[in-house]
Amino acid sequence: MSQLYQLARPFPPELISKKPGSKFAADYVNHAVVTARLLEVCGPFNWSVPRVIQNPDGTVVGCFGRLEVTVDGEAVVIEEVGDVERPSGNAASDLKAASSDAFKRAAMRVGLGLHLWAGEQYFLARALEKREAGDAG
Repeated sequence: MSQLYQLARPFPPELISKKPGSKFAADYVNHAVVTARLLEVCGPFNWSVPRVIQNPDGTVVGCFGRLEVTVDGEAVVIEEVGDVERPSGNAASDLKAASSDAFKRAAMRVGLGLHLWAGEQYFLARALEKREAGDAG
């Protein structure tokens, strides 16, 4: 079974939470769950935050994150942006929130949690399952 297929598997309902009052996707899984799935499927990976995004007054509003992971034998590098959805006024806490957002968005680029963004239009796991069944037969 390919790592891409394993990453694309939807999370079970008991791991999915709802964001109350969010202007973004209502369903989410927390950072630890995303990290656990990535480690389960791909093993060790590298995560870094090469750039912090700040307002002119120095307030942290986001960051650029970089995920380096090997999927099905191919080294993949993904850069994504994360934002501070609920500013706390604490630069470190806000950077942590932005980094978590960027990490989850980067993981989505390799299929992990993509079903949460796609909603009813999600098809990747089924398509990969069919492909793998065809390869096995």
